Amino acid sequence: MEEDEAGDVEELLAYREDTAGGLMTTGYVAVLHTLTAAEAIERLRELEPDAESVYYVYVTDEEEHLLGVLSLRDLIVAKPETKIRDFMIKNVISVGLDAGPREVAAVTSKYNLLAVPVVDEHNRIHGIVTVDDVMERVMPARAGGRRRRIF
Repeated sequence: MEEDEAGDVEELLAYREDTAGGLMTTGYVAVLHTLTAAEAIERLRELEPDAESVYYVYVTDEEEHLLGVLSLRDLIVAKPETKIRDFMIKNVISVGLDAGPREVAAVTSKYNLLAVPVVDEHNRIHGIVTVDDVMERVMPARAGGRRRRIF
């Protein structure tokens, strides 16, 4: 295992399984608030994230404090020289590291989110919980591994 992967796994194991910290993945995309739209797009190219893991682009400062979020659409249509802090969404919905699965599910459902950032008491982002992961946790399984339908 690579050293950075080992660090991620070690961090995740520090959280109880029934918390947002235990459910989260550290595979998220974040860019610094000082970048322009063109620089942010170039940064995404450098990171080469898996397409399935890019739900949102989170905006942070140098200490990883969560400042905002960008949609890929807004990033692509922005004028290249525009600072991302000028068009990011500043009111970011997030959950704490100790939030339970039902709370995370309620937040993702209420705000129709594909993923929710997980932050500490200083608003530093530690990871994200995807709607798939939280629903898998809160939805009871039927025999044979199939999920119950809830109407």
